[in-house]
Amino acid sequence: MALPAAAAAHDTWLEQRPGRAGRVELALSTGELFPAAQTGIAAQSLVDRGCWSASGRRVPLQAAMALPTALALRAAPRRGDTIAQCWVQTEAFDVEVPRPLVPVYLREIAASDSVRRAWAEQAQQGLPWQERYTKHARISLEQPVAAAAPATPPPPMALDIEIDIDIEAPLRAGETLRFRMLRDGRPLANQAVELRGEMSRFGVWRQTDAEGRARVPVPFPGRWLLRATELRPLADRPGHWESRFVTHTFTVAPAEAASAQGRGQLAAGGQPSSPSTPRARSANHSSATTTMTAEPPISTARR
Repeated sequence: MALPAAAAAHDTWLEQRPGRAGRVELALSTGELFPAAQTGIAAQSLVDRGCWSASGRRVPLQAAMALPTALALRAAPRRGDTIAQCWVQTEAFDVEVPRPLVPVYLREIAASDSVRRAWAEQAQQGLPWQERYTKHARISLEQPVAAAAPATPPPPMALDIEIDIDIEAPLRAGETLRFRMLRDGRPLANQAVELRGEMSRFGVWRQTDAEGRARVPVPFPGRWLLRATELRPLADRPGHWESRFVTHTFTVAPAEAASAQGRGQLAAGGQPSSPSTPRARSANHSSATTTMTAEPPISTARR
């Protein structure tokens, strides 16, 4: 059964929650505007999940509890090791986007001119918008300065955003964030990617180059999210589209050196605070998104 609204326009992301020392607690949430969580995703909808330790080991990411606005997840690395990144990938969902909402949807994901032309041709033929989409979410965690760089990179998702992060020199406010988009392990060129922060009123868009790379300044400390939607029509199925949504969340340190108190909290295993009210608003964000349904869809279709 397809939903009568563009549920696919909601982002899905991972956030770190307070937890016991030696264990990483995460929340997988979906919402219209990061970091406001609205719904969770069922554990059985995840086809891949895991974490990567600083030493280059894969660590299981276990589903802990289904909460009203999130799926709680946890991972426990070996003693003396730390978690560097975690990721999840969902199964495929089917949705039908009502024709009046398609322009809103395309605007909010900064769809390419080629996608817009394909939709215009489809609309002239009177075809509905049928879409099959998957969600991909990754989080880079704050690491102690003493942590070693991973021996090998974490495994890529079907759609991925790699961030160049030096574990021994965390990204600080005012510095430039460098990242690369991948699709099936290969660089994804000319892809629109948006940067959103919890303390910023607006999102900032960048387009990847021929190697799938882009860069953007990060002005404020706090929690940030990179988001992108790769969308393409199916040539052999008129009116049908395939999309992949991806987010990568990370934390930016203050411009000045951390205070002695802050360093002490990190050494004692302190964790980031729980999510707060969002202040970010993309220039593409419209009040029309309130008409879009919650996620995940009522029924799903596996590949």
